[in-house]
Amino acid sequence: MFFNDSFEDFHLDIVGFLAILGEGSVSVNYQVSSLSAFTFLPRLMPAPQAFMRPSRPLRLDDVPGIVVGTCSGNCRNHVYRIPHIILPGEQAMKSDSDYTVRQFRITIKNGNPKDALITAKNFSLLSLLSVLGCAMSIALLGLSIHLDDGWALIATVLLSLLSSLLGIMCKWSLKLGKRVTGREDIPSGDVIICYPNGAFTIVECDEMVARPLFFAPERCNYLLSGTWYRSLALLGTMMLMFGVIALGNSGASMQIAFGASYLLLNAAYWIVAALPEKLHWDYSALEIQEVAPVLPVREEDRSFRNALWTAIKATKSTRWVKTGRIAPDTKAWEKWLMNAESAANGEDGYDPETWDYSASLDECLGWYADGPRKSLNEERP
Repeated sequence: MFFNDSFEDFHLDIVGFLAILGEGSVSVNYQVSSLSAFTFLPRLMPAPQAFMRPSRPLRLDDVPGIVVGTCSGNCRNHVYRIPHIILPGEQAMKSDSDYTVRQFRITIKNGNPKDALITAKNFSLLSLLSVLGCAMSIALLGLSIHLDDGWALIATVLLSLLSSLLGIMCKWSLKLGKRVTGREDIPSGDVIICYPNGAFTIVECDEMVARPLFFAPERCNYLLSGTWYRSLALLGTMMLMFGVIALGNSGASMQIAFGASYLLLNAAYWIVAALPEKLHWDYSALEIQEVAPVLPVREEDRSFRNALWTAIKATKSTRWVKTGRIAPDTKAWEKWLMNAESAANGEDGYDPETWDYSASLDECLGWYADGPRKSLNEERP
């Protein structure tokens, strides 16, 4: 095997930068990839620095939105990542889903809440990426020995073992909150999610599902403590630096092989990052059914009042609107919500199918346009 004959032969080539490109595609699935045992596999991977953060997140990232228990009164000013993934949360936040309403039913299969409700898939596209990176490491290792390229051998070993080190540093398990055993006569666990674009998602479920998914924050239980993580992060940084230097001093043939490998890996990681997150998660313990996609047929019919009335008619309640402060807090809207709840339940001679919610709201807004009344018991529409 050859190294350099003199110090003047020592150089740093641009191919080493390919090893640290692609941080965006790696970061997308950073957490879910660390759940799987494949994270321990020694392999070639782009942008390993994406795993070496100053501190590890204690929870999954939240999503903007309001979550309210229609009967329980529980409220969160954000949507936890897990329900956003398993329900079509990404689709609900798209522009073509503005002011739409969808209704789902979530139950635990076999009624056994002791099993893990959510975990990473044992075999997924992320697992295939790990196997692909490992196969490339083996191929490059054999090629560097065949070509007697010592620098390439060192680069392959350092960059491959770095991925295993990162797996040990970042390996974690997901712990969902749960309801402590207590009284059984508790309110229904039904939940409604309101996204910033006015889209509503209604979820029919019991408290055993609502608590861990929507209201109790999940926890990331890491394999190593924070002190060990920071110590190994320093070691990983050194391995990455020396691995890139060794890569820059390898022979031309090995540099071409490394460059082709990283180009292929970057393309594969970008493709996987563009796919829906739900493909990487195992929620087979849950049964998710769409009860009815209740949304306006024509796009011109979509409005906040339309979506809100549709959600109220489906839940037959307006309590969640007030709890989540979803509607404006004015006398006009308060009066309209009173009328809407009566109409949704068929009270006071209202028919929920024929009640003109829009005209009623306009009437309430016009009645209180000159200023708030002293009492809602005054003469009013």
